[in-house]
Amino acid sequence: MVGGAGGSIRGTGRLTAAKLHAEPSFYVFWAVFCLLDSEGVLPVFAGAALVHELGHVLAIYACGGQVEYVKLSACGAVIRQSRPLGYPADCAIALAGPAAGMGAALVLSAAGFPTAAGANVLLSAFNCLPLLPLDGGCALSALIAMLPPHAAGMGQQVLAQLSLGGTCVIIFGGAALLLHTGRNATVLAAGLFLLGANRSLLHELSDYGMIQ
Repeated sequence: MVGGAGGSIRGTGRLTAAKLHAEPSFYVFWAVFCLLDSEGVLPVFAGAALVHELGHVLAIYACGGQVEYVKLSACGAVIRQSRPLGYPADCAIALAGPAAGMGAALVLSAAGFPTAAGANVLLSAFNCLPLLPLDGGCALSALIAMLPPHAAGMGQQVLAQLSLGGTCVIIFGGAALLLHTGRNATVLAAGLFLLGANRSLLHELSDYGMIQ
């Protein structure tokens, strides 16, 4: 999650140029995060997010794909593949981000960096929730797509509805926690993030290569 609007990630061989685009909401989100970051955890979580997204990118190339572009917004990062790789590969790519985070957490914990390790665990655990468009939801969606057409269609509809319902539960739970503590808005912010991501990404899940 580094770089700015109009930047690029370049490589050689199969690592072809990948456009990196940052929407205005991305800068607004991080500006607000900086203002509210009284405990100095922003660099730690930014590093965890970078490890997470690199896990997705490496998995795409390992599966024989290429990255067409990376879009950054307040709702997170979207990595689009240049071509479809099949549902098993989509599932593996979706889970590669959390796997990279958990691997980094083990290394950081052994090296004596518990805060950084905890940030990677939290980010990975949150993304493993079976809610669209989180990695857990995308992996589940890929598995459902391998079912017979009729069952797959019904399964995708149920998953979308459960994702929206789960998002509402997180938002209401986060609001209750904020009212109870008077200052802990983390869960509410995560719910609002999911709500924004669902609005902008759920209709794109029929396209190939959308990874959050």
